[in-house]
Amino acid sequence: MLKRILKDEKQRRIASFVIKAVGLYLLWFIAYDFYLAPSGIIDAWLNNRVARDGVALLNLLGYNGSALPGIDQTVMCIDGIEMVGVGNPCNGLELFALFTGFILCFPGHWKTKLWFIPMGILIIHLVNVIRAAVLALIQKNAPEQLDFNHHYTFTIIVYTVIFVLWMLWTNKFSPKNPAKSEVE
Repeated sequence: MLKRILKDEKQRRIASFVIKAVGLYLLWFIAYDFYLAPSGIIDAWLNNRVARDGVALLNLLGYNGSALPGIDQTVMCIDGIEMVGVGNPCNGLELFALFTGFILCFPGHWKTKLWFIPMGILIIHLVNVIRAAVLALIQKNAPEQLDFNHHYTFTIIVYTVIFVLWMLWTNKFSPKNPAKSEVE
């Protein structure tokens, strides 16, 4: 159908990407808002996982870290003092979906996508864990710097990592000419 509407191959590829992206976004929106968010299971697990992995990193660095699971967030503590909470907006789930959606929409072999997506999610998770641990240290040592670093510094870092992963996909694993390559 796109061939009849759009004569240019490049325009068809862009249109195909946009259609897939919008479709996946709608699917994600429906799945998250109507099934995943109300149950809270995945968010609670991820909140706890990020906080516990962040605490493990703090302990590895010589701090006395602990985690306090709660209803909407898991709080990271140092020396028994609450530092930062990991809640739904900060657990990385939306970033995983954003990254995965891009890779699924962009041309490439499914076999490669099957290992690249989990590897990318793991990298994003590790960056988020480092982010949580560093934010706890900032709260302990320079609390006046927490808000800026939380909203700007680490947002830039996390999105830069995702962008680098996308560029790696498009430059190394996505075919240069998807029309002539066996994709998807």
